[in-house]
Amino acid sequence: MAKPLAERRLGTVLETVVVELLDEARLAWPRIQDPDDSEGLHDFRVALRRLRSCLKDYFKDYLKGYRGFAGVSLDKGLMRELRDLARSTNAARDGEVMLAWLQDQHELLNGSERAAVAWWCERLVPQVEEEYRRIEFRVAAFPLLDARLREAMKGIRLKARKTPRFGPASADVLERLVTQWCAELDAIKGREDEDALHRPRITGKRLRYLLRAWRGEGEVLVVAESALKSFQEAFGQLHDDLVRCEALRASVQQHVLEETDARLAAAIRDPGARATAPRHLRGFMGLVAHHEQRTEAHLAEVLRLSRGKPRRELEKQLAEVAATMRGSH
Repeated sequence: MAKPLAERRLGTVLETVVVELLDEARLAWPRIQDPDDSEGLHDFRVALRRLRSCLKDYFKDYLKGYRGFAGVSLDKGLMRELRDLARSTNAARDGEVMLAWLQDQHELLNGSERAAVAWWCERLVPQVEEEYRRIEFRVAAFPLLDARLREAMKGIRLKARKTPRFGPASADVLERLVTQWCAELDAIKGREDEDALHRPRITGKRLRYLLRAWRGEGEVLVVAESALKSFQEAFGQLHDDLVRCEALRASVQQHVLEETDARLAAAIRDPGARATAPRHLRGFMGLVAHHEQRTEAHLAEVLRLSRGKPRRELEKQLAEVAATMRGSH
C-alpha cells in the first residue's frame, strides 16, 4: 500500500509534481506556433507559472528567512532561466488577450465604438504577430531547460530521505503564504494603489497551486480550492481591467497624435484646412466609459471578498487544510 501523501518525503513528491508540470509544458510547447491553436501559449505559460511557484515554495534560497524550514537545493541559474522564459512570453499573451476581449465586446458596442475598436485592432494585430515571431526564438531553449530540470529533480529524489515529510513541509508553506496573503488583503485601500491590488492576486495563485498536489486528499481541500478559485477569478478580472485601462489610454493618445499629425500636414498643404476632432475620439470615449463601469464593478467584488464573510470562511478552511496536511485533522 502506498504511503499517504502527507507521510511521503518532500524530495520524492516534489520530483513527481515537477515532472508532471514539465510534461504539461512539453505538450504545450509545440502548440505555441500552431495558428489554429489559440490556447497553446496560455497552457505553456500556466505550466511554467505552476512550476515556478512549486519550486519557489520549497527552494532553500527562497526560504532561508524562515527558521526551521528545510527546503530543497536547486541551482539558482535554473530558477532564473525559468523566470526569464516565462517573462519572455508576456507581451504576446497580453496582446492576444486584448484582441480576444475587443472581439468579445463587438456586439455590445455602437457604431462609433466599433470603428474605434477596428482602428485599434488594425494596429494591435501586427504587434501580436510580431511578438509571436519573437517567441519562436525565445522559447527555443525550453527543451534544454526541461532536460536540466528533470535531471536536477532526479538528484533531489536520490536525497529524498534527507528532506522533511511532505505534509508538514506543505503546511509550513501554506501557513506562511496565508499570513502573507492576509496582510496583503488588509493593505488594500482602493483603486489608487494598484500594487496593493496586484499582490494578493499573485499570492492567491500560489496558494491555489500549492493545493494542486493535494487533490483527492479530502473534501476540505476541494472546498478551499474552489473558494480560492473565486478569489483568484475576481482579482484576475480586476487586474485585466487595470491593464486594459492603461492600454486603452495609450491607444487613445496614439490615435489623437496620429490624427493631429494628419491635420497639421493638411494645414501645410492647405492653409484653409478645417480643424476637426480625431475621427474615433467619440468611440474611444464610449469605450472608456463602459470599461470604467466594468472596472468599478469588479473592484467592488474584490473589496467584498477581501473584507467580508467569504474571506473569514476561507481563512478557516485553509487552517483546516493545514491541519490535514500535518495529519492532525
